[in-house]
Amino acid sequence: MGPRQRERTLVVCAAFDAGLEESLAGVRRSLRTAGVRAPAAPRHRAHLTVLGAACPPAGTAAFTAAVGAAAAELPPVPVVLDEVGTFGRGAVLWAGCREAGALRNWHADAVEALSAHGLRNGFATSAPGRWVPHCTLARRVRAAPALAALEPLLPLAGRVEALAVVEVGGTGDLALFPCTGG
Repeated sequence: MGPRQRERTLVVCAAFDAGLEESLAGVRRSLRTAGVRAPAAPRHRAHLTVLGAACPPAGTAAFTAAVGAAAAELPPVPVVLDEVGTFGRGAVLWAGCREAGALRNWHADAVEALSAHGLRNGFATSAPGRWVPHCTLARRVRAAPALAALEPLLPLAGRVEALAVVEVGGTGDLALFPCTGG
């Protein structure tokens, strides 16, 4: 019997349209110019976290299939990033949504669809009713200067058009599925 493989955490992300992704890359460039430690090449696409769950390595195919089935039930949804903030002692800089009613409803529908396909949310902060729609732009920042640099770069508008699967600690997408429901 080989070495025991550990579970890993997979995250389902709301992926943005290409225009919003490009705009967010420009925001990160502007933040770096302003002296904020924003990554030039982030580990993962810009996104809103929908949910996270533990997954054994042998379960990746079933996990991604469940995400694909859920994405087929969800419509694209508009998003406007017009709020800035920081989280926690690690000073995580984010752009979020002030008026997020439709987006919160979409998130609740997404969590329900994912659950119906067998995925259970393991992130308390991603539970409907507690979810704060935000896109992380930088970590380990000095809050006041980072917030001051980000504020004039917003608002940015676009759409959530797909669900992506990423691995915590990994890089890139494990899977990407367009939202085609309606």
